Amino acid sequence: MNRKLSHFAIASVVLAFCVGPAFPQSTPPPKAAAKEEALPSVDELAAKCAKASGGKEAWAKLSTQVLDGTIELPAFGLTGKVEFIAKAPNKMLHVVTLGDGQFVQKQGFDGRVAWKSDTQTGLRKLEGAELEQARMEAIFDSDVRLKEVFPDMKVTGRAKVGDRDTYTVLAHEPGGKTDTFYFDAQTGQRIAVDSEGPDESGKVVKANIFLEDFRPIDGIQMPFRIRIESPAANLVITLQEVHHNVPIEDSIFAMPSSEPAATATH
Repeated sequence: MNRKLSHFAIASVVLAFCVGPAFPQSTPPPKAAAKEEALPSVDELAAKCAKASGGKEAWAKLSTQVLDGTIELPAFGLTGKVEFIAKAPNKMLHVVTLGDGQFVQKQGFDGRVAWKSDTQTGLRKLEGAELEQARMEAIFDSDVRLKEVFPDMKVTGRAKVGDRDTYTVLAHEPGGKTDTFYFDAQTGQRIAVDSEGPDESGKVVKANIFLEDFRPIDGIQMPFRIRIESPAANLVITLQEVHHNVPIEDSIFAMPSSEPAATATH
């Protein structure tokens, strides 16, 4: 579920409605490092990332996760709220509210059916690559199952993210999206992602995602600040509350019968 926030799942949820005039990125993407040293294997990086996220035992103690936070889009003068809800092993609901409720987007997966709704285009069922993307995003403990989630991962080199040394790993998602992960060379945490691929309309979308302010919560590490930069929009998501193992009914993940579902409560 950590991946919902920090590993390009957020980008797929939020960037879907971040459309508007392009403007320059305020922060450059990670730059390639000059060092030429032996690279770790995919197995080594995956194992180190799993340990850095808290480890399999810590994740196994969690059955649900509810994240509440804020979202800011400075270029548009917009602020709002985000809510990410997940239930093991593979159910999720995302809710993004902007402009005091003027725009609300929801996306859910009940373990079988994926759907999306917003105040502009209404409700629709997700099929094909979008369904497979939702299925991937709904994996509760993906941080400790990276090789299973991304079987084609390939270590490609080294890079700097800010002042931190990282290893770069290339991976692919359903629908033709390509991701470059940046793993901190010291901690093993995945601290940045470059994402490029078609959106639901077929337009290629690029984004740089930076994961910051990691904090230990119930034995796992959570990034409390996520910056997403793209030609369409720059935004910041800040977590305010994290709750684990709260009772959540399966019904909240189900696709509404007609109208968009009401904001999830817990």
